[in-house]
Amino acid sequence: MKKSIKILIVFTILAGFIFSLCSFKSNKEVGKIVTKEKVLMLTFDDGPSATEDWEIMNILDQYNVKATFFMTGVNLEKYDSDPGIKKVVDRMIKDGHSLGNHSYYHNKYTNNQTQLVKELNDVNNLIKGIYEQNGISIETKDIPIRMPYLQYYRGLGYVQKKVGNPYWVRGYLGTDYLGEETGKDKILKQYYSHLSNGKILVAHTREYAKVWLPEFLETLQSEGYKFANFTQNTNHYYQNYGKLGS
Repeated sequence: MKKSIKILIVFTILAGFIFSLCSFKSNKEVGKIVTKEKVLMLTFDDGPSATEDWEIMNILDQYNVKATFFMTGVNLEKYDSDPGIKKVVDRMIKDGHSLGNHSYYHNKYTNNQTQLVKELNDVNNLIKGIYEQNGISIETKDIPIRMPYLQYYRGLGYVQKKVGNPYWVRGYLGTDYLGEETGKDKILKQYYSHLSNGKILVAHTREYAKVWLPEFLETLQSEGYKFANFTQNTNHYYQNYGKLGS
């Protein structure tokens, strides 16, 4: 084999390796905080809801727990027109909870990356604008993003680069969103059986949260668990415990 051909083969292999590394870095899913401490991240999808999220925050406040609310643009866009939505979202920020991006319309986006990029950017802009109205400046890269239905497929690396967020936030997803159909005991059993240091737990903005959430928080705190979120410059910021990992 000629020397030039060998060099070409080596160069091709090296280029592929570098491309793989770049793709991995821009296609990162995270489902936990990498830590040895007994800390969890509690998240709620699909809001904001003026009534349901308000009740959830009342419960969180009783236990001094800070959460992350992944919200859809179709609900969040009511911030300037619906006093109830404005009140609940302003309280989230004031109380130290984090706002996250859950797409605009909560659709399935396979083979529709262009639409997904637009939706995620639109929601990021809504979130940044709301933070600004509350006197807080936040960068796009610091807004956590969770895909609807925890979607993940080839092509999302392109989306991440266009949106400017370094990861997709996943976590353990039970069936709390079915409410009474699942039932309190099964919801609690699902979460209890998936606990580990740094675990991210996926819950939902539902009225039924008031049935299972108090017992869940009381049990975990009695076992020594703490709760983290994405709000910087606070004692519950996740980086106080470790870094995000899969």
